[in-house]
Amino acid sequence: MKKSARNVTGPAELQLADASMSDIIDALAGGRVTATALTSAYLARIAAYDRGGPMLNSVRALNPDALAIAGKLDGTKPSAGRPLAGVPILVKDNIATSDKQPTTAGSLALEGARARREATVVKLLRKAGAVILGKANLTEFSNMLAIDMPSGYSSLGGQVKNPFVPDLADDRGIPLVDPGGSSSGLAVAVAAGLCAASIGTETSGSLLHPASRNGFVTVKPTVGLISRAGIVPIAHSQDTAGPMTRSVRDAALLLNALATKDPRDPATERQHRAADYTADLGRDAMKGARIGVPSDPADRLNDCYYGKLSPDGARLMARVIEVLEHLGAVIVRANMPTRGWLAGPGTGMAVLNRNPLSKNKGNPTGAPIVFLYELKYGLNLYLKDWATTPMSRR
Repeated sequence: MKKSARNVTGPAELQLADASMSDIIDALAGGRVTATALTSAYLARIAAYDRGGPMLNSVRALNPDALAIAGKLDGTKPSAGRPLAGVPILVKDNIATSDKQPTTAGSLALEGARARREATVVKLLRKAGAVILGKANLTEFSNMLAIDMPSGYSSLGGQVKNPFVPDLADDRGIPLVDPGGSSSGLAVAVAAGLCAASIGTETSGSLLHPASRNGFVTVKPTVGLISRAGIVPIAHSQDTAGPMTRSVRDAALLLNALATKDPRDPATERQHRAADYTADLGRDAMKGARIGVPSDPADRLNDCYYGKLSPDGARLMARVIEVLEHLGAVIVRANMPTRGWLAGPGTGMAVLNRNPLSKNKGNPTGAPIVFLYELKYGLNLYLKDWATTPMSRR
């Protein structure tokens, strides 16, 4: 980096680059920092590292009311009723807010589009006392409307950079070490200490991929654990929102706030949630947990990603398995077919690659049928029921 994102400390000696959400909640509860000071410090870091310095480009738009919201929370400390009081959080720019912030999915096609009402996850964050700091950049439309879209690129927000090597890029400006997608901006913002935590979404890897590329914690909840109402959809059979945090405890705290039944999302009616997701975070939490591992990475019928590990990656995976066993986990070694074998005939279709920047332009590319059909249905409903665009307001 041209500037290290670890050089700036926040208020009351909170080192925001390394502070977990739990640290921040403790500081707010203990009166060592106010919501206004904390929000101001994050805005300063965003100016220094996202808009300046290495120009990470992870935050697509800031909430113009963030400081005013924080000011109203200065006299409120985190509590059982408002566990996130004063905590600045970024949300992905495909999650509807009914404030002054547009909800665009990163697309020029939705530039200026606002939501008629708040997504359920945003309502729950506000109810818990969170300060919605802004909207994070993403791979446009969660990487579903173009083939070979670079991870973290959107026509409206530009390219998100990996915070660990922001200057490594090809001659087109595409990062050589990508930030992961599609929840790229949220991942980079958490890794660079630009927010206390963030809320992303996933259909197929959009939380897990950026978490792995930026070295932090995420959870892809079971569909129906967190409401999808007000989220620009891809596939309703797989879409879900999820937390992106610096620690497992932070992720559990956010699940506590967000996992609730919602009449706007019928999938949540079947929900079975823990009373407190932090209750099982003891030292023996892994004891007895059964974790599947491919039996032979060299076997072509095993998972394709596991089989492609580099020697360093294979050693790291072996060490991870060793640690899990030491903690009491039961490792179940089994043959795990690749995604192609699992899908079967009739589940994919050929789509012509029209991307002018793709090396495979003009060639057909396979795409899951379920994504294409559910996207058309779900997006039409979102635009009809949730979005109000500049054209529709004329």
